[in-house]
Amino acid sequence: MTDTDNIIAKNYNSISQSAQNEITRLSRLAAMVSWTRLAIVVIACVGTWWLWGDTGAVTALIAICVVLFLVLVKLHNHLFSALEMQRALKQVAADNLRRIDLDLDGLDGGDEYIDTHHPYSYDLDLFGPQSLFSLINTTATHSGRERLARNLQNPENVIPDIELRQEAVASLAAMPHFMIRMQALGIVARNAGKETGTSGGAASLQPVRLKWWQRVAMYLFPSAILVLIILALAGFDVAIYIETVAVASILTAAAGSKTVGRLHTDVERVVNRISIYHDLLNEIEQTEFKSPLLQQLQRRLGTGDEKSSDITRKLSRLLSNLDQRYNWLSYILLNTLFQWDYRQMQNVAKWAERYAGKLDEWDDVLGNIDELCALATFSFHNPGYIFPIIDHEGKVIIEAKQLGHPLIAHDRCVCNDVSTLSAGNFMVVTGANMAGKSTYLRTVGVNYLLALVGAPVFATKIIISPAALFTGLRTTDSLSDGESYFFAELRRLQTIVTRATAGERMLIILDEILKGTNSADKQKGSLALVGKLVGMNIAGIIATHDLVLGTLADRFPGRVFNRCFEAEIDGNNLHFDYTLHPGIARNLNAYFLMQHMGIV
Repeated sequence: MTDTDNIIAKNYNSISQSAQNEITRLSRLAAMVSWTRLAIVVIACVGTWWLWGDTGAVTALIAICVVLFLVLVKLHNHLFSALEMQRALKQVAADNLRRIDLDLDGLDGGDEYIDTHHPYSYDLDLFGPQSLFSLINTTATHSGRERLARNLQNPENVIPDIELRQEAVASLAAMPHFMIRMQALGIVARNAGKETGTSGGAASLQPVRLKWWQRVAMYLFPSAILVLIILALAGFDVAIYIETVAVASILTAAAGSKTVGRLHTDVERVVNRISIYHDLLNEIEQTEFKSPLLQQLQRRLGTGDEKSSDITRKLSRLLSNLDQRYNWLSYILLNTLFQWDYRQMQNVAKWAERYAGKLDEWDDVLGNIDELCALATFSFHNPGYIFPIIDHEGKVIIEAKQLGHPLIAHDRCVCNDVSTLSAGNFMVVTGANMAGKSTYLRTVGVNYLLALVGAPVFATKIIISPAALFTGLRTTDSLSDGESYFFAELRRLQTIVTRATAGERMLIILDEILKGTNSADKQKGSLALVGKLVGMNIAGIIATHDLVLGTLADRFPGRVFNRCFEAEIDGNNLHFDYTLHPGIARNLNAYFLMQHMGIV
């Protein structure tokens, strides 16, 4: 771990300790509130029994206890929300400390996005355990997670868009508090079961309109109970009437319970994951962004003179009101006195009719900012990484100095250069087994992809221009498709030729062309393939054990050049420096290793 990593780790450790202190304090307060609520219920019951017969005193006691109980319910909800946030902050700190240490086991690797037929994602280990996605994915929302995965699979190929994203990521990387809060809110949502994985939208939210008798009940029973309470306080004996109206009120409310329950579920599924972000939306609205892309996203929030944060805060309160029906005591008191469920049905219907059409747009804005925050967190964790220079003329597809792989610890990673690759240029990389060829190919591919999505890369200098990335590093056969390993490889090579022939600009990275055939056939096919691709609108890196491919530099001077990884054999010792050298590899090690392992 570098000195910079230590500073960042100390920051996360401080957040974790502060959160733990708050968890302890808030837990004690929440327990006190819970015991106090129970005490109020006991006092109400004992007091009613003690004062039975004095209608005015009983009514006054119950009214006071109800008010105090409701205040404590609200306080308890506030404490619970604060407690969940502190637990989430502690988890954010722990998860990000693991990312800094490259301890990625158990972190979300986006397994469902693994696709062996994708042009490069399977070869570059973008998804799955210990993947690039598990390192980068600190998204808070489902839409942000989907957008991150989609952009890694289909990155930007438009220079202005890449530069806008670079500027936005750099701007957000300087706002760690904002990014940490975003992540914590996402954890709160997932822990509450409110991050459903679907955005919902206006079409999914069908407001439930009250029936005529429900509208009558909503005004009749609360008014009747209020009048009877006033009469009781004035000294009239109306206890039997209060009891009768109360029973009728709760039975009337219960008659619509299933309808209200369906509405509650629908509202939670569609919009609750938006409503919990009202604080975040408010922060977005109040922040003065310097990035043009973030400013553009910011302008999409709100409607008219109302801010999205205020609107979603209203929705949050409505959902909190509906949640009270799950506490049996609150359900009885609130529905008896106020016909609570029907009032909330009416309020949700009014909210949905006015604002539901904006949910998809707000969700899209949050997803955009969330995805950019994930890349910015990656940048924050790696302050030594740099943002690529974009070649607007498109002459250089990739050129880099001291390029390293982000999934290899800095103190163990051997960085290497990438000589200038323009359209029509190929680098042939030869070398012994285990010398570093495959790691080098993945390093180039991963960093080029990071550059395309607007993220910083592990290098001291890098210049790129957009091109379609295509790799052939880990071809697999498919029993279900009846496709052999060799035919699967041919199909990938066919895709490259077809796209290149159509004039598509590409960067291709291949490891051991035609592994599935004999040596003579492999040499002939490999030489013919590179000979066909040279001169097309593509650049490529090809790693091979076959030293004959090194002769391509003689056939195509200035267009094909050789680089190699050497293995040094010193008596019984085998040494790798994992450093890229000019020329063709001289030392091979397969027979040496077989001897030392007793195979031959």
